[in-house]
Amino acid sequence: MTPRYAAPLRFALASLIAAGTFAFGCEEPESISEEETSATTLAAHTHEGGETCFICDPSLREAGRLWCTEHGRYEDRCWLCHPELRDPERPYCEEHGLYEDECFLCDPSRAEAAGAQAERPGAEGEPVGAPTDEASENVLFCNEHRVPEDQCGICQPQLAATLPVGESLLVRLASDRSADLAGLTIAGPVRADSSTSIALLGEIQFNGNRLAEISALMGGVVQRVDADLGQVVEAREVLAVVHSPGVATARADYISARGELQLRRAAAERQRQLFGENIASRRRLEEAEAAHGQARAALRLARQRLLNLGFTAGQLTSVADGGSELPLRAPFRGTVVRRTAVLGEAVETGASLFEIADLDNMWVDISVPEEDAVHLGVDTPIQVALQGREGGVIAGGITWVGPIVDERTRTVRARGVVPNPEGVLRHGMFVDVTAILERHPGALRLPASAISRIENLPFVFVRREADLFEARRVDVGDRLSTGEVVVLRGIEGGDEIVTGGAFVIKSAFLASRLGAGCVDD
Repeated sequence: MTPRYAAPLRFALASLIAAGTFAFGCEEPESISEEETSATTLAAHTHEGGETCFICDPSLREAGRLWCTEHGRYEDRCWLCHPELRDPERPYCEEHGLYEDECFLCDPSRAEAAGAQAERPGAEGEPVGAPTDEASENVLFCNEHRVPEDQCGICQPQLAATLPVGESLLVRLASDRSADLAGLTIAGPVRADSSTSIALLGEIQFNGNRLAEISALMGGVVQRVDADLGQVVEAREVLAVVHSPGVATARADYISARGELQLRRAAAERQRQLFGENIASRRRLEEAEAAHGQARAALRLARQRLLNLGFTAGQLTSVADGGSELPLRAPFRGTVVRRTAVLGEAVETGASLFEIADLDNMWVDISVPEEDAVHLGVDTPIQVALQGREGGVIAGGITWVGPIVDERTRTVRARGVVPNPEGVLRHGMFVDVTAILERHPGALRLPASAISRIENLPFVFVRREADLFEARRVDVGDRLSTGEVVVLRGIEGGDEIVTGGAFVIKSAFLASRLGAGCVDD
């Protein structure tokens, strides 16, 4: 046989090899019946010199053409599974499993004719005996499972990996009673609002924008303490009083500056009047006005110093009546979360005596895996659930996503803000954070037991008849704390879905992987 017509004879040769009637470059099996040797022949199918064919190498098979894994040939050429496809008017060689006009073993001259056909334009590589266009329009039917061959999940389980969401293969059980005997549970999906989210870990922190340390702005001795830990204080409320000599000096400077201003103002008025009567010179007037301006600036400086020390504007009118007391005031309404002030303690300038925090809102420091950080942004909704605490969640939002990936943990820092009206959130508490990426109003839910994974893809089994089920590809979302799974696409509200015992149908679906499959009718 010359190489020029080896390619067109490939299909006929492969059919003979699979049938066990002829071996070309393969080990020749014993001469027994086709039905008894087909599986054995495929298992022992080998080549010399590293050659392969489309029987042993699936990558060489025609795309989209169904393959009979049991008998090792294309479904539209497998007359064991589909005897109805054999042309009764066309003579058939029972000895070699080919049509007589294809069998070059009975008539070697046909090999030359096949070679000539391969040389015609458009005929290169066309398999001998391939179905005509008219034959390809006929739908192959699985007689054993009574479904179309290209939808038979038992005979063609490899098609599962190619299904888009919403498409399915069919699985026929042994009888109408099989589902009841296996104890399958059938139920419809539940419709409820759901979302696509990411589960993260977070730590509660005080709101840094509403956190303040109250320090002594001048050294002295703590004379009075009016606030304690956990106490809610209002803005400008006095927390403690420090006796400080520096305060007495600041008061005296203010009183002196106020008196000096009154004196310089009167002198400037007098010089202005004398200059108007041509009694005083312009030089004296300018000197008096300059001194008045300096006194006014000195008073403003002394006043501001007292304001910085915590005095109010109203207290400055009676500052001459006070002593050396320095009041420490709350800058805003909040809760005392730390106190170090002790009565009679000597403190230095800048010593922190109290810490005030607004607990109405808290920060959540979140650790985000770097692959998930691209999905988060400012205003991404989050839900916070306390670890070990059953009940509701607290809704908030992300306010910042960090630009740096930690070298050790490969995580990105993010920050969220959540309300804390009941005060259940505490600084340093670890929480479970759910970042909501997309909301799905009215989404369908199923028990987790209804989802089966085939070729690492999610499927559900939908009942069509008492013994017929669809293995339907679906798109799933979050797994909820209730044990349910959100199904985003692939099912409808009225579908009857196997929610319990789905492994029974999955086992039937994958039966051919364990050696079962089509049989000779």
